[in-house]
Amino acid sequence: MSESPHKYLPVFIAEASEQLELLTSELVRIEQEPPAGPLWDSIFRRVHSVKGSAATLGLSAVVDIAHSAETLIGKLKAQRQKPERGQVDLLLQATDALVSEIQRASAEMERARRDEQGASAQLLARLSDASRALPEMTPAPPPATRSTERAQVDPALPRLDVSFSLSRSCQAPGARALIVQRKLKAMGTLLEIEPAPQALMQKKGGVRVAAVLSTSRSIDEVRTAFDGIPEVENVEVRVAPLTSAPPQARKPSDDTKTGPARPITETPTAGDVRVEPTVRVRAQALDQLLDQAAEVLHGIARLREAARHLPENTVVQFEVEIDRVRRTARELHGRVMNARLTPFSSVTERLPRVVRDVAHRLGKEVDLDVQGGAVEMDRTLIDALGDPLTHLVRNALDHGLETGAQRVAAGKSPRGTLVLAARRERDKVLIDVSDDGQGLDAERLRRRAVELGAIAAERAAELTEQQCFELAFLPGLSTRHEATEVSGRGVGLDAVKAAVENLGGKLSVHCTPGKGSRFTLELPLSVSMANLLLVQVGGELYGLPMTRVVVTTEYDLSARGGEGFEARSLAVMGQLVRAHSLAKLFGLPSLAPPGPRPFAVLEVDGLTFALSVDRLVGQEEAVLKPLFPPLDRVRGLAGTTVLGNGRPLLVLDPRGLHEMAEHPQQRARGAA
Repeated sequence: MSESPHKYLPVFIAEASEQLELLTSELVRIEQEPPAGPLWDSIFRRVHSVKGSAATLGLSAVVDIAHSAETLIGKLKAQRQKPERGQVDLLLQATDALVSEIQRASAEMERARRDEQGASAQLLARLSDASRALPEMTPAPPPATRSTERAQVDPALPRLDVSFSLSRSCQAPGARALIVQRKLKAMGTLLEIEPAPQALMQKKGGVRVAAVLSTSRSIDEVRTAFDGIPEVENVEVRVAPLTSAPPQARKPSDDTKTGPARPITETPTAGDVRVEPTVRVRAQALDQLLDQAAEVLHGIARLREAARHLPENTVVQFEVEIDRVRRTARELHGRVMNARLTPFSSVTERLPRVVRDVAHRLGKEVDLDVQGGAVEMDRTLIDALGDPLTHLVRNALDHGLETGAQRVAAGKSPRGTLVLAARRERDKVLIDVSDDGQGLDAERLRRRAVELGAIAAERAAELTEQQCFELAFLPGLSTRHEATEVSGRGVGLDAVKAAVENLGGKLSVHCTPGKGSRFTLELPLSVSMANLLLVQVGGELYGLPMTRVVVTTEYDLSARGGEGFEARSLAVMGQLVRAHSLAKLFGLPSLAPPGPRPFAVLEVDGLTFALSVDRLVGQEEAVLKPLFPPLDRVRGLAGTTVLGNGRPLLVLDPRGLHEMAEHPQQRARGAA
């Protein structure tokens, strides 16, 4: 019975999608690369790999498009000259068409899966009804011997010994072997295959498979069937001896091998590099595992809380065991967090295509420089960054960078430069989108904001240049009077700001007129372990991230004029820092008794300030979770967690608290 093709579609879809993403980036680069080189070879291999895999699954539309694109690529490569823009555009359109066909195949696979589940449920019900209608029967004893069924084979047909290797980097050797098995069955009668594909499902790559095939096809025809199957190498086909023994995974001989011979052994020899095996895991499975790891940590915290009520002679040993389990759970949580990390390059791979298309449409020449592509971020950040970064890139191309003639007149290179740079700083991720264009026009932004009624003329006249730049984030504000297909409709930067703030982050802009602009996205880690300083204010508990706490201290406010202060300067470690009341920031009554009051001194972006609280409760290690609506809109809050006693706890955002303290008009938004 032949295998259903859609069984292999998940592997094909995942691999083909990855190949096409890389293909898009390489096609954008080919316009700047030398006319002959390894990049053309890589482009050809990617298209050929997608075509070969699609052919094994019968995806004729993918095969036809890939084959035509492959032919064009081969001719362009043979010309050894820079391709024309229209030719690259055509290949990019073919890539888009391949992506669409693969997405269609994925949707059809999902529909087929649902149909099969429905049909299976109906069949199971009918089988169950039929079984209940019959009397019970006594099982027959098993036969003494069991024979192995063999296919009927025409003795006049020759038999071929076929063997091949699965590369060491192969992530799904079982699926690859099944594809080969299906190919061989289509060419004759497959008598033997060892090891069986099912036995390779949980194995690593770097194995050799041997088979015996009864067929009327020639050796060359059988060997050609392997063309285009990824990660299958060292194919060997020969006439089987008359007295055929079970097939052995032989090393390819010098006269039959189709690629470089490489011994396949379990132990790597000197100079042999073993590729670390990997496996694809659904993102949802990682999310669920992370939640379960967090629940274990919460359970351990609750056990520690309950241990306080145990007899003193048993609590010591109990806490030792709790600490051991907690260390294991923390390591598990950390490993799951690391598994969720994704490189910044995964969100920037689509941007070279965006830059190329938009720049061509605007008649501009632009170089894109991506820095920090290896910086790893939580998957939730990567998933949410695609649209904001695309907005910023398109905005820089349309508003920031000048045309070639304008740049030359300004004494610049005719080609503009757009830089995307990512870096990690302690508990945050910083992403800069900068260009060397004309920068923002502060006066024009000020004038446009007044025209739209977004700000009063008197207030606008008081704004500094930097505050005028921040007007670009106002909804509906655009300095372009006519909308184009790229921008000018007043949407974009306000949407970017909202998206970043929804992630608990911050968007800022810095500009030097005539030299360029830089937009900075500052993003927190959305889910992480954190050490918190627990503080009590107005009868409520809050958490402050210890990474932002410089020191804790005490001051007697009654000697300085009582509690009616809005802000004071306190001497901390030889310097004066501004002090604010956390109770007043949140509109809560202070329950602290007269006398010395505890302060937490915090640092944000190089700025140091102090917060007065009613009581310092202690430290707690916690799993942070993002805020849910409507708390995610409250300024001064960063996340939430659950204490060991089961009590929920709000984690404060020091940056938001500082902004609330320095801008009292924003306190209404910060009231919890």
